[in-house]
Amino acid sequence: MPTPRHDVLILGAGPAGISTALWLRDFKISCLLLERERQPGGQLHQIHAPIPNYLTAYGWDGARFAGVALDDARAASLEILVGEPVRRIVMERPARRGGAMKRSSPPSSSAAGVFRVDRGVRERLRASVVVLATGLSRRTLGVPGETELEGRGVSHSANRERMRWAGRPVAVVGGGTAAVEDAVLCAEVGCEVTLIHHSTRFRARNDFLQRARANPHVKFVTNSEVRAVVGKERVEALRYRKRGTKRDETIAVDAVFVRIGWEPETSIVRGMVRLDRRGYVRVNPSGRTSTPGLYAVGDVCSPDAPSIAGAVGQGAAAAWDIARTLGRLPR
Repeated sequence: MPTPRHDVLILGAGPAGISTALWLRDFKISCLLLERERQPGGQLHQIHAPIPNYLTAYGWDGARFAGVALDDARAASLEILVGEPVRRIVMERPARRGGAMKRSSPPSSSAAGVFRVDRGVRERLRASVVVLATGLSRRTLGVPGETELEGRGVSHSANRERMRWAGRPVAVVGGGTAAVEDAVLCAEVGCEVTLIHHSTRFRARNDFLQRARANPHVKFVTNSEVRAVVGKERVEALRYRKRGTKRDETIAVDAVFVRIGWEPETSIVRGMVRLDRRGYVRVNPSGRTSTPGLYAVGDVCSPDAPSIAGAVGQGAAAAWDIARTLGRLPR
């Protein structure tokens, strides 16, 4: 069996992955970051509003934060491979399991095994430890026209694109804070907004809901399911159906903002680690999963409190534990 070239492979080069790599470098542990997109930064590239709650980056947008993070990675000479997704993770030699833990907690990892990570068609990498820092991906409606009209009226951020559609009819789909906030932002620039939600109950913050309900340019359509985004060269209309009816209704809109939440990027480890009912990786405070030697950090294991600060801190905590697992620090 080939000897691992790196001690640790980190899947994902967002804040959690880069934080983990920086700490591992400090512990003199070799690691390689694998990023499927062409540029590191992860979900930072999805943040278009000013960041209000991260020390030293107050008021920045995600692109600026990602640029500084990449500068730090370069200054630290971190190795990052981009532009190719990881296709499979294989445990070639299992780690020895540590002492038993309670049923409600993932088992601990006390020694390293060997993992093979298949990237691309023929590229195979090996390491003693794998860190999952794959974050979240946007949920999609999965209806005709959504993918085909992406960028031609179908959007995911009013912060980024509302001025493009100022004064024109738009639809926002979703019932969380992001959806209701987008409805308010579009209404503020003169859009006639139809907010479509599959339920009558909203998960949005009360202050945003109150603002939306008080705005005469926001129309609520509840208990409704989107059936299709209509248009040829651009978005022309949205088709939906009220629950309990058998007839579709169509509204003319120039843009559709899809804001139905996020889901964890865990397909690569399904069947390998314990997940919760929503598909998030279950971890202990050090990022250990139910598979010895496989860690998870960041939003992929943070269903209740996803944040940049949390991701960075989890990366540090996992690196400390990995250093102890690999015998680089005393236990």
